[in-house]
Amino acid sequence: MKNIGIILVLLSLFSCETKYNYIDSGLANGRFDGTMYDYLHSNSYDWDSTLLLVERAGLEDLFQGKQAGYEKITFFGPTNLSILRWMIEQGYNAIREIPEATCRELILRHIVAGIHWRDDIPRGEQVLGETQGKGGEVFTSAFGTKFWVYSFQDTYHDIPDVGPVYLYVTSFDTRTQIDVASTDIETDNGVVHSLNYSYTLGQL
Repeated sequence: MKNIGIILVLLSLFSCETKYNYIDSGLANGRFDGTMYDYLHSNSYDWDSTLLLVERAGLEDLFQGKQAGYEKITFFGPTNLSILRWMIEQGYNAIREIPEATCRELILRHIVAGIHWRDDIPRGEQVLGETQGKGGEVFTSAFGTKFWVYSFQDTYHDIPDVGPVYLYVTSFDTRTQIDVASTDIETDNGVVHSLNYSYTLGQL
C-alpha cells in the first residue's frame, strides 16, 4: 500500500496537464496501426495498469476485435492514475488482488459497441441538479450501465463555436461529470477517448 501511494504521488508530480487537460497519446495524427490491445501495450506511462486490468478480466479478445457484436468498440479509457487512486481507496496493493469479476465490470463499464468519434457526439450542456442535461447522447456500456456524453465547443479569441471541441461524460449511477482529456485515438478495431487524470476508476 505504501509503495502505491509513493508511485501515485510521483506520477501526480510529473503529470502536469495543460489548461485543456490534454493527455499526450504519443500519436502525431491520432492513428495507431494495430489493435486497441496493441495500443495499450504501446504506452506504458498511461496504460500499463489499464492493460493489467484488461488481462486480469480476461478481455483480451474484446480489445483485439474478436468478440461477436464488439468487433468495433469505443473505449472511454481510464489511465494509470485513475486506477491507482481507486486501488488506494479500496485497499488493493496490486491488480492481481482484485477479483476477476470486479476487473471485468470495471472495464466493461467503459466500453461501447461501435465507433463513436468526438464529432459524432451532439453538442450539449449541463443542467443544474440533473444527471442528463440538454443535448448530447446516452450510451449503454458493455456491462449494461448507462451514461450521458456531450460535446462542447469553446470560443477562440472571443469568437464562439470556432475553438477546440471537448467531450464530457456523466454517469447515471454516480452522477459524476468526467472530462475527456484526449479524443479520437484511432486503432484498427475502434477508438479510444482518454479520460482525464483526475478521474477515479469506479465513477463511470
